[in-house]
Formats: sequence, C-alpha cells, structure tokens
Amino acid sequence: MFVRFVASATARVSAPKAGAHSITGGQVPMRCALALCFCTLLIAASQAAGRGEYHLGGADGTPWQDALSTEAAGAYLVFDSSGQQSRRVPVGVTPHGAGVESLIDYSGSSIQPRFIDPSVNMALSDPDAAKTKIPLLYTGGQGSTSDGCGATGQHVAIVRKMFDGDVTTAHFRRFTPGQSVFTAGGQVIAGVTGTGQGWRSASILDFGGAVPVNRIRFFPRLGREDDALLIEELSQPIPPIEEFGEDSFVDNFLAWYEIRTADNSVRIADGPCDRVSGRNWVGTADPRLKVFRDTRENLDPVVDLRFPTQSIRWITIRPFPLRNWEIAEFEVYGEGFVEETVFVTQILDFDRTINWGKIRWSGQMPEGTRVEIRTRTGATPDPSLYFAENINGDIRQITLEQFQKIDPTGRMPTVYDADNWSFWSPPYEFAAGLRDQSLDAEAWEDGTPLLSPGPSRYIQIAIRLFGNFATAPRLDQLSLQFGEAPSAQEVLGEIWPIQVESFRPTTFTYVVKPRFDQSDTGFDRLEVLTHVRADSVDSVLIDGREVDLDLFGPEVQDDRVVFAFPRLQGEDDSFKQLEVSFQVPVLRFGTKFSGWVFDSEDPDQIKQQIQPGNATFRFAGDVLAVNTPVGGDLLVDVVVSPNPFTPNGDGVNDALSFSYQLREVTAARPISLVIYDLAGAAVAEFPTVDARSGEFTQRWDGSDAAGRLVPPGMYLYRLRLDASLEDIRTGVLSVIY
Repeated sequence: MFVRFVASATARVSAPKAGAHSITGGQVPMRCALALCFCTLLIAASQAAGRGEYHLGGADGTPWQDALSTEAAGAYLVFDSSGQQSRRVPVGVTPHGAGVESLIDYSGSSIQPRFIDPSVNMALSDPDAAKTKIPLLYTGGQGSTSDGCGATGQHVAIVRKMFDGDVTTAHFRRFTPGQSVFTAGGQVIAGVTGTGQGWRSASILDFGGAVPVNRIRFFPRLGREDDALLIEELSQPIPPIEEFGEDSFVDNFLAWYEIRTADNSVRIADGPCDRVSGRNWVGTADPRLKVFRDTRENLDPVVDLRFPTQSIRWITIRPFPLRNWEIAEFEVYGEGFVEETVFVTQILDFDRTINWGKIRWSGQMPEGTRVEIRTRTGATPDPSLYFAENINGDIRQITLEQFQKIDPTGRMPTVYDADNWSFWSPPYEFAAGLRDQSLDAEAWEDGTPLLSPGPSRYIQIAIRLFGNFATAPRLDQLSLQFGEAPSAQEVLGEIWPIQVESFRPTTFTYVVKPRFDQSDTGFDRLEVLTHVRADSVDSVLIDGREVDLDLFGPEVQDDRVVFAFPRLQGEDDSFKQLEVSFQVPVLRFGTKFSGWVFDSEDPDQIKQQIQPGNATFRFAGDVLAVNTPVGGDLLVDVVVSPNPFTPNGDGVNDALSFSYQLREVTAARPISLVIYDLAGAAVAEFPTVDARSGEFTQRWDGSDAAGRLVPPGMYLYRLRLDASLEDIRTGVLSVIY
C-alpha cells in the first residue's frame, strides 16, 4: 500500500503524461515545492486507510447472530496493497434500526429457514416467564388474548396455563346458570341460560411468522387412573403417565369452539398494546382470519385435528360456554421448512465514511426457492425524523428522547430521513453476487457492485429466504468490500437530454462534479452503464478542456463505457468538472445511466457510485435517468442482411444476420427465431434466447436441422417475443447460389 501510493504520487508530480492537462490548476514549480508535503500526506493516508472487508457468517466471519446484537457487530479486516491483513477494526451498531430475525436456523455458520420438527409443540410457552406474558419457546412468538391492552395480568396468567406444558394445570372457566348466553353477534343461544366465560374473548397464538402446521391438539386435565385408556390412545407425542394428576376433569372437555387462522399476509399490530403501527390487534371473531374449524357438536375429550400442511402465523381459539370447560394443553405441530424467513442486521456503524465497493455471498438456492438481499446506507445513526406540535400548533422537529416522552397515542408518525439515508435497494440478483470458488477470494473478481450509495458511515442489510415445505435456500456467508478512504467526499452527476423521441442512437452529455477533501484518493476513470453497446464516444472534457482520446482512449463494452482521463484529486480548492459525450440508443423508459468513478492504479478497483444531482447549471434535469416514448412495439428495428445471401463458402455473403432491438422488457423473456419454407415446414430453428431490453444479433449459415444447405429459393422467418404482450415479426428472405 505504501509503495503504491508513493509511486502514483511520484508519477503525477514529476512525470505527467504527454499532452495531459493540468487538473489542479497549480503551476509546476509550486507542485515541485509541495511534493514532499503532498507525498507525506499520501503516506499518512495510506497508513490510515486501505481495502476493507466485512464478513458475516462462514468459518472466518462475524457470527450471523452478532449482527443482531445491541452492543457490537464484530470487526472488519483491513488489507494492504500486497493483500496482507494489517488491522482489525470494530464494527459498532446504532439502536435506531433494530435487527430483526424470524424463524432462522443458525446451524453451523450459515442461515436458512428453520425446519419444523414434527415432534415439537410450537405452542409451548416458557413456564418461567412473567405471569403477564406468554412467550413461545420454539418460534419466538407470543400468546395473548383478544381482550387487548386492557387484559388483566390475572386473566393472562389463567390463559397461559393452556400453553405451559403442564397437563395438571388448565385454563378453566366456570358456567353459572341463571342468565342468557349471547353470541358475539348479540343473539341469545336458544334454550341455554347462564353466564359463561370464554365466548367474549379468544386465546391467540402468534408464531412471529408463518410456520408449516398440520396438526392441532387440545384436551382437558386427565386422571392417571380414570382416564388411563384415553391417555394410552393419545397419538405421539404422549406425556409420560406419571405427569398426569390423580383427578379426572374429562367432563370439562370443550364441546363448542371456533378456531381461526391466518398467514403472514394479514397485517396485525405487533401486540395488544401497540399504538404505533397504526394496525389493530386481533379481535374475538376477527374477520381478517379465516374460520378453520367451527363446531357445536364436539364429543371428543381429546381433539386432535390433522390436515394438509399449510403456512400459519396466527391461531385463535374461542370457546362457547354451555357448561364448565377447560383446556389443559393446546398444542400445535407441523413439519417442513418455513416458507419465508427474515434476517435484518442492526444498523452497522463503521465509524468512518466508507467507499462501498462490492457485495458477494456464498450459499445454495435450490430450484423453487428464492433469496432476496437488500441494502440501505446512511450518513446519520438514525434513519427516522421525529416531529411534534408546539403550543402554537406549529409542527417542529424534535429529538428521539423528546419523542419517546410523548404518550404513544399522541405521537405523530415518524418521517424517513431521505436526505441522509437511501431507500432500500432493489433485490440483488443472486447469481450475480454468488461467490465463484474457482477464483481467488482476495482478488474480488466475483461479486456485484453494492447498489446503495456511498460514501457513507452506516449500512443495514436485509435478507429474506423463501423456500417450500420440502426444500429451502441457505446463505453461508455474506461479504462487503470497501475502501476506507473515498475517491471524493461526494460525486454528483447528471445526463442530458432526459427525454428522447425515438429509439435511435442519441448523443448524450454526462456531467460529473466531485467534491474533494485532501485525504480523498481521487480518480482517473469514469464508468457509465449504457445497458447496450454505445455507438461512439465523441468527447471527454475536464473543466471545459478537451482530453486527447488518442492518449486517454475510452473502453467501449457491451453494456457500458469506461472513460480515461488525467487524475482528478483534491489537491487544492480549484473547480473540477468532468464531461463526456457519447451516442447510444435507449430501449427502456426510465433507463438509468448509473456511473462510478475509480482509480485505475488501485489493485482492488473499488468504485464510488455517482449520485444524481446538480453537476452543472447548463442542464435542469439533475438526474441520471432518461425517458422514452411510452407504449409501442417491444421488438423494434429488425434488420435482415444481406438479403438475398449466398451460403456457398466463397467468403462473401455466406451468412444471414438477424439484428433487432428489444425494448421495455425488464424481466428476462424468451425470444424464438424459426425459418420456414414456402410450404410452412420449419427448416431451421434457433435456440431460444432469454433476454431483457437490449440489442441482439443471430446468424444463419443456410443449413437445415440436419446440417445440410437448404435449396435456393424463398423462405419465411418468424421472430417471436413471448411476453405478456406477445410481439411477432415476420418477413421474407432469399437464398441463392
């Protein structure tokens, strides 16, 4: 690292490239006079900053569960230019973006959806918990009642007996004759008079996430002797006979009851006392939950319901009182992988402004499963803003501490701090960030660019794992690559024009304005994502002065252009602006020309993302996205050439080229190309191509499916896009010899 920085400094001071413009604006003698000081600053910067890597999971990474800690989240590693580890730096957390995990299996050093053991009762509560709480041991969820926040501790203590695993205790309710019994709808139950406890409220189970459930069982207190036969007939798991009491209360079995269920799709408050989420707690006969079982004719003391496995998060049971009733144990069983699990880290604090590079992971995503990984970055420890009314009725911003002193029922909604925090990124494509085991891990030739903007000090990572009951994805390790020192404090960019009238190649001007600090590393490359191959690069200008493209030649790739130029660096306060011009077609509405800057001499090639903003007063867009005409065909500019063609092997017009553009297609869709003779028989069929918006070319050498040259004559072609709006192009071609 020391050698790399000093060498680049020497090259810039004493041996600039021929024809290169002076970027800093200082005179050469002054630069020579300041060389020693400048090199000293670079050496100090090199000692303080390097390539960083933060690993979550895996044999050598921070344990996954540490990223949920409220204390710290492990450490990141710093490597020098030779790839040797030089330091370990602690990673802190902030308390403002609480980590979340639901139904995650942390076996080994990986995370994956939990497999539900069919022998485990998921409704079992912690018997040592406070009497007013019903925490569920297996899933991390909770039990409660539909009485809401007004439920007394005594009431909850009675209800929890049906989830405590003790078959000698019960949730018991007495029936008192003498008064009419009403349904939840206010109707008198015909022929029944008395006061019964139970129908006014329901007992609730929230597993914290949808779990595979295929069995519900409940029963009253059973006696070891009187109910021995009934106990023996219980299906597994069977509590040992000695765990049952001496007295039998089998006559208290539940004859009338209703069970309702719901999965993750139902939005319910986080708890009966929640006043922040804006959602309601579960009601006694909540219409948001579907009726799973409703009976007035139960004759079985032991109710053992078995059904095909389904994902269930919420279960409510509401007894109807006709006589004394009780439930000693209410049990829920299932089998299979949880279909959807969530892992969200705390807000990770790297204690300095970080230049994010790449993100990558290792793991397995079997067919039929899915992994969603998202990130967001910020410049402040808290992504929320807090407001309240003052005595004059004006809205003013307040601190979190002031906000927390306000009664929850009177708090104003929090506001997302979009000025200092990015929104959650789109999901990363799993294959793009997957670790390539054939490559050297230290080289970081695999992975995918981090989508959330930088530089920033804070980052949060969200992971969702989607499986099915039979199989599940697994994430072994997730890694972040970054530079401790950014290329610039900020790099703004904008493109012009921002509206095009056709899908023909358009000349665009892309302007970049960095804001430097003397400790920033600077950059000499600009990478612009064009999505399709650019037709040409017209110019590169720095502060209005043209860069010689013969000395600093651009690299045009299939989906991007990398521009080269003399180094831009914050050596003084002079104005610095980079402007490039290129021609490229735009094939999708709202296409974003994302850009990155980086140092070509950096062996790690850590790139800093350009943020849309006011990079020049000449343009009013302040954006990096370009709009196209809305509507129209998806397959455009189909060109068949040469036509006719002569596949006779003489090297002239031996192959036919099908060129076309695909526009407004954001997800991969199949494109098929078939050649027919005039009788309608297929003579050549090309392999199906799965494609998004872009430019494509396919070639035909004149041979049929058997590899023989077709006879001369007229043929038809059909180019077909299989999408929600099917698009087909047909035409005639000629083969001559």
